Amino acid sequence: MSITVAKVRNIRIKIHYTFIMIFVLVTWSLSAYLIPISIPGLSFAINLYIAVTGAAVLFSSVILHELAHSIMAIRYGIKVRHIVLFIFGGVSDIEEEPKEFQKEFKIAVVGPLTSFGLASIFSLFSFIIENIIGSGTSTALQAVDVVLHYGALANIMLGAFNLIPAFPLDGGRILRAALVKRNRDYDAATRSVIRISILISYALMGIGFLGIITQTFIGGLWILLIGWFLNAGARSYMQQRELGSILSSVTLRQIMNTNMIAVKKGTNLYDVFTKYFEFHMKTAFPVTDDSGSVIGLITLTIARAIPEHKRTYIIVDDIMIPRNDLIIMDANSNADQAINKMAIRKMNIVFITNGEGDIAGLVTKTDILNIAAERKKYFDDLRQ
Repeated sequence: MSITVAKVRNIRIKIHYTFIMIFVLVTWSLSAYLIPISIPGLSFAINLYIAVTGAAVLFSSVILHELAHSIMAIRYGIKVRHIVLFIFGGVSDIEEEPKEFQKEFKIAVVGPLTSFGLASIFSLFSFIIENIIGSGTSTALQAVDVVLHYGALANIMLGAFNLIPAFPLDGGRILRAALVKRNRDYDAATRSVIRISILISYALMGIGFLGIITQTFIGGLWILLIGWFLNAGARSYMQQRELGSILSSVTLRQIMNTNMIAVKKGTNLYDVFTKYFEFHMKTAFPVTDDSGSVIGLITLTIARAIPEHKRTYIIVDDIMIPRNDLIIMDANSNADQAINKMAIRKMNIVFITNGEGDIAGLVTKTDILNIAAERKKYFDDLRQ
């Protein structure tokens, strides 16, 4: 669950609830340890204010790190839908992964470079305060110096962490770009980085576990969680690649459903519920005009948002998703492209056009996943 907090160059910046947890944790750790040691004798309110400022610096640094990725991707014509900040940092939702090693390297490396650049800027200003202005002249300057020190350290750690050569971190993508440059085989490079990622994750989890049972419980727990995060990310990436590989040989023409159950335009919502949703037990239906052409899509989520006592008076035309907002693809497109578009657009139906641009059928997410499961079982049986 995440909420949008800002929009930069049409890129929505979202905060996952886990990032709020880390924001609170960072604020607490700064106010409980770093600030009292650096500036003793502060009141609780001032201490808390400085701590929140330090946490905001971390928050801003992560955003700038991810924006650097996004802006570089946009320069290459790759669409970026949003940035999500969560407990382990942030992630840019880039529409597609570039297979050219130069593009992938530049998009990946610009994030850590941005973090190291921010660390240099914070360090420079801290040096000016300490050696030119003199931080001991006022509490305010001491507070600024503490925040700058923390900003420099946080960005160094952020940049270094992302250079770990494991998916889904920047370092994993940098390593893949290097392997593709050397061997010119994207899929083989991806498999190699996935194996390396899993090995690194197990090593980190082992180190974290040793830390927990010895003397550094908090530090060991964090390393263990980071290892778990890398392991889960690498395995998820592996599953996505396997799914994409299986579906790349399946065209939408092979699996599309040409016998569409459609709602006629002008149908009121009461009839839509009783004659379609409740009868067929499906979560979405195309809406057609008098000639049978698809003009939109009505979903259960949209329909349920209308109060029951109003459903007799509202027709599907008023609340449907219009045709221009639907996912429409050519019948010769691959199923892996369709599943990617569904994930990006958060929709479960792709409409298929014939050679003349008319909609000839549809494919649901369930259809694609079913064919993927069948193909996977087939290939698994062949290996036995």
